[in-house]
Amino acid sequence: MLLSITHTTDLLYSDYINESVMELRMAPLQEQYQHRLSFGLDIGPATSVKSYFDWLGNTIHAFSINALHNQIQIIATSIVQTDQRSTRLEHFPDIWIRDANFDYSFCDFLLFGGKIVDSPQLRELAESAIPKGNPRSPVKLGAVVTSLLRLIDEKFVYQKNVTDTSSSITDILAHGRGVCQDFTHLMIGMARALNIPARYVSGYLHPDRQRLRGYTQTHAWVEIYFPSMGWVGVDPTNNCIAGENFVKVAIGRNYQDVPPNKGVYKGKGEEAMEVAVHSEELLSIPLELAAERTGALNLPCYAGTRLDTKEQQAEQEQQEQQEQQQQQQ
Repeated sequence: MLLSITHTTDLLYSDYINESVMELRMAPLQEQYQHRLSFGLDIGPATSVKSYFDWLGNTIHAFSINALHNQIQIIATSIVQTDQRSTRLEHFPDIWIRDANFDYSFCDFLLFGGKIVDSPQLRELAESAIPKGNPRSPVKLGAVVTSLLRLIDEKFVYQKNVTDTSSSITDILAHGRGVCQDFTHLMIGMARALNIPARYVSGYLHPDRQRLRGYTQTHAWVEIYFPSMGWVGVDPTNNCIAGENFVKVAIGRNYQDVPPNKGVYKGKGEEAMEVAVHSEELLSIPLELAAERTGALNLPCYAGTRLDTKEQQAEQEQQEQQEQQQQQQ
């Protein structure tokens, strides 16, 4: 599937701020079944952008704005080719082994921490998902994962404005409701409680022919490690396998490793964020395709680093306008 994705983020501030420092995780990953053919990043006010990889291989774009400003706009555009096909987990030959030993590289995806909080309630829920049968017969790993997906779909309700980005597993367990971030944390916690490596995936979900939950903004899902297949994506929010309409941007232990934008600023103004994601299936690769590009958006910023009052700032703006008019004359 050939997809064009536009991810727009508007940060609005109630007063002028300065020294904004931010890092972005918006560039889709390059993998066996996913190819980033084009990526563009436009930021305003204009600034220089640096890119590098984090410890998990996610692409980070970092920038800072030192002049006074009261808004930031970020537009990330991607063209991605995906080839991943959905398959039935039960067809994988892997057997679930409760006390299996894994290489040290899996430790981060087996241990609890951050938003993924261990608890007796979580472990009891995970144990209830183990398929019942002959205790002497081996249980397939795919059957366990499928059962976890089904249990979450049956017991929890997708509902916005119940939790937020600071919520942990304990919140969705208490309310029985949440969004894709909560469903993903819950699935990861249940898998780790059963000694199954699981990691957090942040990305985009193209609606394709189905109206799936979570497609209007950034989406989150889980990857489970199958020894015979590697990391396999599953979506507890929609009770499905991650197919070619899922675009991976970043992987991590939990949400704290993969937020699309993260940063700090200096000032008293309060921040409001608006996010819009649009995806479209393409029939062919555009002729203007470019590997990677950064650009500037025409948003105002003002010289100086002092956080003056609005009246002082208005006087400064008026003075700058008068100087510009004098130069034009």
